[in-house]
Amino acid sequence: MLKPEDIAAYLEKNPAFFDQHQELLANLQLSAEEAPFHQRQVEVLRDRHNAEQAKYELVLDSARENQSIEQQLHALAQLLLGHSVHSVYKVSQAVEEHFNLPYVTVLQASDAGRSAEEDEQFELLIQRVMHGNSICDDRVSSALLEWMFHDSEIASCAFVPLLSHDQKGVLVLGDTNKERFQPGMGSVYLDRIGELVSAYLKGCP
Repeated sequence: MLKPEDIAAYLEKNPAFFDQHQELLANLQLSAEEAPFHQRQVEVLRDRHNAEQAKYELVLDSARENQSIEQQLHALAQLLLGHSVHSVYKVSQAVEEHFNLPYVTVLQASDAGRSAEEDEQFELLIQRVMHGNSICDDRVSSALLEWMFHDSEIASCAFVPLLSHDQKGVLVLGDTNKERFQPGMGSVYLDRIGELVSAYLKGCP
């Protein structure tokens, strides 16, 4: 006795079957309550087309977003290169402006005035990014946020390494939007920002 999967396999191997038996195709019903086969086939094809269209739109949106970020990176590079006098403040201001971020801070090993506890927090941050890749986190402690930004309302952060042969640092990006920096997000563009900022900071006094 034929099984349903046997019939399905036969029809898949013989796509011209219904061309050769058009009278069967015209009269075929899926069930007593359902539409004729050809109508159901149109519905299935329409659903498949809609699914493919949704995938295409997703890829297109991603391409547009990547293009926008590339343009922002280019604008950031031009701005940083255009400053004859380098300063950490200008870095923070430029990154805030070009990436629409409410909170940006640069932490460096050479920063003065830190307490022993703050030095310990800094070393922990350095250890997190020592592998050279940025990290996104939406579970940063309120104490750490208070130290970095004097604000514990930030919902997500990105920690971007600023590592060179003569300096260790972290560029910290903060946002009140919890979805802005989610764990597991890609870090390619964040790493590029870090490379730009690291190169710029070499010229700071």
